[in-house]
Amino acid sequence: MLDGAFSPNQRLDQARRLGDEIERPDDITLGQDGALYVSTGNRILRCTGDDFNTRTAFATLDGPVGGLGCTPDGRMLACVSGLGLVALSPTGEIIGKLESVGGEKIACPLSVTVAPDGAIYLTDGSRNNRPELWLTDLMQNRAPSGRLIVCNSSLGGASVRADKLAWPLGVVVSGDGKEVWVAESWAHRLTAFSRAGDDRRVIVKNHTGYPARLARGANGEIWMAFLALRTQLTEFVLRERAFCEEMMRTVPPELWIGPALDGRLNPREPTQIGRIKKLGIQKPWAPPRSYGLVARLDARGAATETLHSRVDGRVHGITAVRPIGSHVLAVSKGRDCLVELPPGRGMQEG
Repeated sequence: MLDGAFSPNQRLDQARRLGDEIERPDDITLGQDGALYVSTGNRILRCTGDDFNTRTAFATLDGPVGGLGCTPDGRMLACVSGLGLVALSPTGEIIGKLESVGGEKIACPLSVTVAPDGAIYLTDGSRNNRPELWLTDLMQNRAPSGRLIVCNSSLGGASVRADKLAWPLGVVVSGDGKEVWVAESWAHRLTAFSRAGDDRRVIVKNHTGYPARLARGANGEIWMAFLALRTQLTEFVLRERAFCEEMMRTVPPELWIGPALDGRLNPREPTQIGRIKKLGIQKPWAPPRSYGLVARLDARGAATETLHSRVDGRVHGITAVRPIGSHVLAVSKGRDCLVELPPGRGMQEG
């Protein structure tokens, strides 16, 4: 249910598009050189200039690139499907790798963050599927097998901090530096892990959507992206295992009854999802196949404001959001764009 701080609006559709399209952007981070780095396919783009529209290839890797991070000494950290965590020099050469931990390969790296003391936290989404098979992982509805991994600044001394996580797509160190917050997409919750011990606590459970990447803002705030909204129909299909498994065997994945990053109309997609139209106009309140949602959280994890792109909107499938100075940027993987969010409460223009 969308109410309270999550009440629907159209503010995400008011976001300003920055530059030309970027094909399927997945994450963004600010480098020590002041450039914006964007993961797209097997590449990382370096973006500079007005609206970050001067774009050059920073690195091309041997698998799809997802989560990005940057160390204080200027190294770029990249989550590479099937390969683990890769460290890149300021000129784009591979200078380090973290490929396994505890004897198990890191095949599904999703997100990475660097703590103030230099420790690196990495999430491994699943032991069963790679990042590009996120929808398959959701619909299989297996026991959670994701991990939170910690290593030192040289990618050494890696250990598993937490196991059995449900597709941990987002990770960030809290504003006070004492906890690591993890967004578990398939469990619809935000969980905090103590950096000093084994304590964990659930910050928010039963989110209305599938939480994605996290980024730290000013004054202890956290920004959180959402892949899509949950629907009653998808929840029903996930419970009806015989139907769901037959659907996965016999129907192309883009036509499964489930969330999508890009809900532009396909005449063959499942009509049960909703798609309520009248006089050729798609209604914003129709049950969503895809959706755009970003939330701003206070230091306790409570939402203070949200920005929506509803069913009829044009900024769907938000996989990452990141404050850059007085601005907040996000990537719409569903609509191939980099956007700047409109100013809101406590956000300065300029």
